[in-house]
Amino acid sequence: MLQHLHLLLFLTIPLIFTAQKPFVGSLEYNITTIDFVSKDTIDGKLFIYARDSLVRINYLFSNGKNQETIHHLKKQKLLSLIVIDGLYFAVQIKDTVSESTNYKYHKNKAKKTIAGLKCREANVEFPEGNTLIFYSKEIDAQYFVGLNNAPGLPTKGQFPTENGLMAFELQKIDHRLPPQGLFMPDKKYKVLSLEDFLQWSNKQ
Repeated sequence: MLQHLHLLLFLTIPLIFTAQKPFVGSLEYNITTIDFVSKDTIDGKLFIYARDSLVRINYLFSNGKNQETIHHLKKQKLLSLIVIDGLYFAVQIKDTVSESTNYKYHKNKAKKTIAGLKCREANVEFPEGNTLIFYSKEIDAQYFVGLNNAPGLPTKGQFPTENGLMAFELQKIDHRLPPQGLFMPDKKYKVLSLEDFLQWSNKQ
């Protein structure tokens, strides 16, 4: 359980802020996670719903596991929605934007249209190595997770996780206003601080 918790926190904490216009709508990605330790490869979907500074991020994996978070970008706060043994928790976490890793981006000349967005290629330098991604300046990178200080919304590529990497590709963009209810946890969720949740999990 703790391994999945660490992956969840890695994926949700490092949100970043850039200068593009606020986005309202939803984004759908195909994703694949590769775990170098367990040798597991899991396909899934990533859905991002945004109303300016309110963002909900849903990971749906083919093995039945889900990860959901609700973010308030301006207040640098998020709720991780976690279900364990039929118990529902909304864990309060502060976005550590200033402490997140600052990857280096080197823009290339290659260009590509992905899901209707004009994208440009960049080489990204990680501590573990480097990789190529495509990004679009039409949407702010703050709505994506895991790539700090990107020059625009990452649309295709991969980035390292705790035990491997995650590959992603944007499939659809919907500019309709998402329902307000998506950005509030259901009443069945018990709201806890991160410290209280970790204390509870250590007792299990």
